Amino acid sequence: MLDGYLFVYRLKVLTMDAKRIAMVLAVTVLLPLFVGLFVDAAYQEPKYNDFCNDTSYAYSTPVKAVPTNCSYINDPRQDKCYADGGIARTNYTSDGCSYYASCDMCSKNFNTAQQKYNRNIFFMLLPVGLAVVIVGIYLLVDYIGAGLMFAGLIIMFYATFRYFSDMSKVLRALVILVELLVIMWIGYKKIEESKNNNKNKINKSVGRSSRKKTKR
Repeated sequence: MLDGYLFVYRLKVLTMDAKRIAMVLAVTVLLPLFVGLFVDAAYQEPKYNDFCNDTSYAYSTPVKAVPTNCSYINDPRQDKCYADGGIARTNYTSDGCSYYASCDMCSKNFNTAQQKYNRNIFFMLLPVGLAVVIVGIYLLVDYIGAGLMFAGLIIMFYATFRYFSDMSKVLRALVILVELLVIMWIGYKKIEESKNNNKNKINKSVGRSSRKKTKR
């Protein structure tokens, strides 16, 4: 009879643990997904077609026969265009000889807008992820708090990944150092909290057993 009660009790404990694990996984996955989708809807990422389109390459059609009497002229504007990060576009004369037409800066403008967007995403999401982690640490419900901590870390890592390639070397090192300290702080807080909870449980159980012995 006692074995049956123990089996039912263990089954309930396992069921409760499975539910908590499922809750942790759900919060860990769904919260960063919600934050990413919300930011994407509220602050749209620059698109390449908004800066470069087919009209950027609309030049006159060259003649089919390639002339042999074209003299190459090194246009200094072409060198300056490449130095500024643009692409030198050429056009053709009626004889079919190419010449410098304009400097296409659409790719550089797109890259600049993309870098600015990644920088803004970093400075927006990093504090959000850190705030989520702190809420998870002090939340009284352990399994939801654990899910929030994991979700906050994912948000922080995502924000860092978006802007990491555009950071300077010094900023990269500082960001990684700060995130490492945050993770160490989280581990310390949770370990100390679990130790204190275990001590309290042991003290309560010892107190109960001592009271029962005293009554006897």
